[in-house]
Amino acid sequence: MIAPLKPELPHFLLIGFGAVGQGLVPLMVQALGIVPTRITAWAADLQGEAVAQSVGISLRLQPLTPDNHAALLDAHLRPGDVLLNLAVEVSSLDLIAWCQRHDVLYLDTGIEPWPGGYQHGQGLEQTTNHWLREQVLALRQADRATAVIAHGANPGLISHLAKRALEQLAQDQGLSFTPGRWAELAQSLDVQVIQVAERDTQTDHRPIAPGEFRNTWSVPGFISELSQACEAGWGSHETALPSGAKHPSGKSPDSIYWLHPEHSLTQVKSWVPTVGDSLAWLVTHNESISLAEFLTVRDAQGQLQYRPTVYFAYQPCPPAAQSIAHWLHQHKQAPAVQHVIPLVHLQEGQDELGVLLCHRTGAYWYGSTLTLQAARHLAPHNSATTLQVAAGIVGALAWMLDHPRAGITEAEAIDSDQVLAVALPYLGHVGGTHTHWHPGPDGRFQHFIAPFIASPTP
Repeated sequence: MIAPLKPELPHFLLIGFGAVGQGLVPLMVQALGIVPTRITAWAADLQGEAVAQSVGISLRLQPLTPDNHAALLDAHLRPGDVLLNLAVEVSSLDLIAWCQRHDVLYLDTGIEPWPGGYQHGQGLEQTTNHWLREQVLALRQADRATAVIAHGANPGLISHLAKRALEQLAQDQGLSFTPGRWAELAQSLDVQVIQVAERDTQTDHRPIAPGEFRNTWSVPGFISELSQACEAGWGSHETALPSGAKHPSGKSPDSIYWLHPEHSLTQVKSWVPTVGDSLAWLVTHNESISLAEFLTVRDAQGQLQYRPTVYFAYQPCPPAAQSIAHWLHQHKQAPAVQHVIPLVHLQEGQDELGVLLCHRTGAYWYGSTLTLQAARHLAPHNSATTLQVAAGIVGALAWMLDHPRAGITEAEAIDSDQVLAVALPYLGHVGGTHTHWHPGPDGRFQHFIAPFIASPTP
């Protein structure tokens, strides 16, 4: 735990107070020593009112829109304060631009657009995480208030775990390396593929009704990810694009995007320690692009020498998996009932979140395995999933408060030792597992992508 903040230090404004926000505020107090009276949350509903009262923070019914956000922020925040954007469909780009003009620190867990930003009518590429990330990075200027983008569990914490994984794999193989040179290290290890491989088994043991969608975190946020195009950081070893895939226009071929099969989702072969070989959904995420870019090696002339393929392979909790089956059967129509499973209803399970480094002789999974019971013991108002996200946020907050003039910053550029020093106590078992698993004769994406599977009948 770091030293408590002084009373005159920042006011913290949370935009959104869903499952992650409610799990985060106890950690802000517990891990960082932030005085609860210095925390305010604005939300589109008051479902978190009991948690706000129990922690001692102020919660206000205040949705943000393109028309009202600037005036509301003008009236509430001062230079040196901190804005945490935890909402869906509240524009990261607009909030970051406002914070940069007003010298306010900023953090979000994913780059979000305003409502309608993921609708394909504006052009498929403009709905991708690659495009959203490029718009934010274009705002970068030197000596501006720190704005940490896309830093929860994944994206965010997972990039710090990836650095640790590379170092541990090198040590296990007896390979010497220069600290801090992670791209060259990944190249030396011949890591061709990095899957962010996650399996959530938390459940309430209740059946899903038609038209219902339940999850351990934001349902609108998850449906948005499932509705977007697939995306992957594209490795230098790849020889053929998936069917229908494209590189972003005007860019080097550092990533690709493509549509899911009609009325279905893209599945990939994956591996996690508890079950081994398994199938997972390929879900678009910011770290697929930022981590692939971070681990790129070019020669003195700028020619590409090495880059791994990076993507998110997700096995959501059983209620969410059942919900997806219904959602696909209904041709991806918006579910009538959407909610995060109440913590009191969750009965058992864990969240297994790590990086799977696929190299020449097999693979190495390194990450956090956090049980529901451990999460409840470690921090109030948390499931295993929300605590992994909250741990990533407080780790980044600790770094941000020590580096208030870093400008717009991604997880890969942040001191991982400082982030993990704060986050690790809340992540359960953190460690690695070696396996000889490999889905094909080499690391090309075509061996990882699963055969087309029609949408299941619920």
